[in-house]
Amino acid sequence: MKRIIAAALALCPVTAFAQFAWQPVQAQTSVVEKGSGIVKVVTHNQVAEWGTVIKSIDVTVANKKLLKKISAKDFDIINNTYNTMYDPATGEAVSDFKDDEIVLSKKGNVLTISAKPFDAEGKRNARWQKEPWQVICSNPALSFSGKDVDQKTIDVIDDCIRGTFTYAGITREYMLYLPKDEKGNTIPNVPLFVWQIGGGEYNQDMMTVALANRCLASLPDNGYKCATLVFALANPNYSYSASLDPEKIKLVDRNNALQMAFIDTLIKEGKVDGSKLFCAGASSGGGCTMRFMMAFADRFKAAIPICSMDPIVPIHQVKDLDVAQLNKDLEAAWTGNSVYKWNGTDMVLSKMNTKAFVELPMFFAHAKDDTTCKVVSTESYFDVRAKLGARNDKKVIYSDADMKEYGFGGALAHFSWCRVLNDYNPGSPMNWLVNQF
Repeated sequence: MKRIIAAALALCPVTAFAQFAWQPVQAQTSVVEKGSGIVKVVTHNQVAEWGTVIKSIDVTVANKKLLKKISAKDFDIINNTYNTMYDPATGEAVSDFKDDEIVLSKKGNVLTISAKPFDAEGKRNARWQKEPWQVICSNPALSFSGKDVDQKTIDVIDDCIRGTFTYAGITREYMLYLPKDEKGNTIPNVPLFVWQIGGGEYNQDMMTVALANRCLASLPDNGYKCATLVFALANPNYSYSASLDPEKIKLVDRNNALQMAFIDTLIKEGKVDGSKLFCAGASSGGGCTMRFMMAFADRFKAAIPICSMDPIVPIHQVKDLDVAQLNKDLEAAWTGNSVYKWNGTDMVLSKMNTKAFVELPMFFAHAKDDTTCKVVSTESYFDVRAKLGARNDKKVIYSDADMKEYGFGGALAHFSWCRVLNDYNPGSPMNWLVNQF
């Protein structure tokens, strides 16, 4: 995710440093020494917006007598913040929690510290550096910091299947979550949610992709019995106006062909329900979601393109963009030969199934103040699809206040996927999606 942030900020006229220049510069916090009584530290995490947050910590001690008279009031956690840029409750820059919400439980020589979930990497200071979180105890023998963690678990991710799949002349790595019943058995024929990664994750390792956002974990964390899937893709030099380069677009469509072939294997094996396939993605992944649906609209039930890039016709960074011409170009693309499909030996340019494409429901999401992928892409995609006959599309444009309500906004207005993947309130894209299960 750090690479995403760097890429997004490089494209924004206002950097995070300028955005938060009003903050006092903080000196680096000295890190507490690991307590002499501690044998092992295990953190229990869940996926958040930028990596993971810690929900609880198991501390194994050498002598359980150390735990005899210890209570929650003996502990304080510092450098513990939300895993976002803004405090969702106040809209201000994040700071240490005033109430750590610590609850202790003890079993033998293991102390479990449950707390308000906090960023596993610590708190980012005004110099954009992370300072490690620290657990300070009235008994120094039980103090420790993020640097002392021996092991961590991650909800959903630890239960995922990892593998590789080959199709259309390429091989890609994937991570797949399959829900289980109360007895631990895999539930057959469940809906599938497949996520298209953003440009910041291209050519990155699988774990970087899986932890870049909550694409794999959002639905399971919210209790939905749905399979989730993401591929680690390689799209070298995918950039603005990539639609002008046939080789770049051919690679986008080749990746989509591979993903569709893999989904077909899941359907044949009875793991997912072929009538309940859903796709979403953000930024470059929003654009790839559009191209995926251009090729396979008849296979999916719904899609959520978020802050979409422009792999269909040039949009972003086009000087003196003529929106009327843009819409004409999109209409031509969606009614002509504009997708590459695998014919068994090569990717060949093919005609779109326009009817299936416009009949597929889409819910577009974008932040009004996004300067990385401007909102005009969502507006034009929505309008042209409506002109071609789409009647079931929806659209939401988030204000800066809307974004800050979920921890983002300002220079990071591009991060509208963070709001989408965290919001299941009525009328939201994710609520709309799960109502179709």
